[in-house]
Amino acid sequence: MNGPTRRELLIAGAGAALIAPGTAQAAVGPHSASVPVPERLRRLVQLEMLLLFCYRYVLHSSILSRRAERTLQPFVAHEEAHIHALERQLTARGGRIPSPPAGVAAANRDLAHRKVGGRLGQLRGDLDAIRLLLTTEQVTIGAYFVALTTLQDSDLIELACQIMANEAQHDAMLGLLLPPGKIQAAVPYGLVQGLQ
Repeated sequence: MNGPTRRELLIAGAGAALIAPGTAQAAVGPHSASVPVPERLRRLVQLEMLLLFCYRYVLHSSILSRRAERTLQPFVAHEEAHIHALERQLTARGGRIPSPPAGVAAANRDLAHRKVGGRLGQLRGDLDAIRLLLTTEQVTIGAYFVALTTLQDSDLIELACQIMANEAQHDAMLGLLLPPGKIQAAVPYGLVQGLQ
């Protein structure tokens, strides 16, 4: 049998469902579809750069417990890989790569703009840091959820799904670091859509 693979069918089905008129597009508003693909990718790169900046900042501070530090350490390489993969897609489409946050003040302005509570430099401990990172991850997941409602290129859909799934894993691991530290509380739903 030489038909499409299961992955190809899933991608095609996801793409069709995500761009069906009156469904997902209506859920994210009328202006989502009007954002050109390079601009959408630039925004995702910018958000990933903010998330990477926050992880690096928190990991280099002295506020994390050993458990939290061990959990978060691998996330830096994940975010770097997300950025590199998105940058390749962005430059291939003629887009310009944005700059990462210039410092803590710029990152804090971006966090405030995205309605993330807490500020770098004002975190009072482990739980403050985890909550800030968790909300930033959820905002990132939400950005991918919205992007998937408009992307039509199967390579971009696959990449966005892979990154979104990895961010959802981060979300769950961060949730486990918060009390009560139980999987039911860390992953209350089987599907993720983040914060929009």
